[in-house]
Amino acid sequence: MMTAPPPPAAQSAERWPRALPPEPKGIALPPWLMSIVFAILFVALGVGAYFGIKYFSGSGEAATGGPPAALQKSPLSAGAKAKASALQKYIEVVGLRLTEEPNKKPQVRFVVVNHSGAEIADLAANVNLWARTAKSDEEAVGTFSFKIASLGPYETKEMSGLLSTKLRVYELPDWQNLVPEVQITSPQ
Repeated sequence: MMTAPPPPAAQSAERWPRALPPEPKGIALPPWLMSIVFAILFVALGVGAYFGIKYFSGSGEAATGGPPAALQKSPLSAGAKAKASALQKYIEVVGLRLTEEPNKKPQVRFVVVNHSGAEIADLAANVNLWARTAKSDEEAVGTFSFKIASLGPYETKEMSGLLSTKLRVYELPDWQNLVPEVQITSPQ
């Protein structure tokens, strides 16, 4: 008896070897290492973009070469020469709120902050309020004074006082557009 030859598909599969994938060219990194490398690159790119924009926009310290505009000393009113106190850099006036008393006099509420580690006794100061958009030849929009018997280390005190100004309260700049300039008069 004669047997039939095997089907042609079976013969061709045995004759031809399977194709192997090509050998990788270059460096082959494991996927976990590639994800770490790309995460570091994306973070570096983001940080570089942030500081590049800050530098070239002119809003950063590196672009202006000095302190930010909000921290620069405003010009004093004409003829006023202030002698800087040693405590000047430790005392800050913040949280300005402008109101009007029932007798239509402007009043200012504020917080005095002691940023030093020492107690300050008999603190007295004059504060000039400048509009953030004021030109150098303009005068202060208002002034007030305060006196504190004692201000402890890193302590804050909420205070209020009368505001000397030529403007009505509704004509004054909003609190976020005011820059207080503190001139310590006591202790020297």
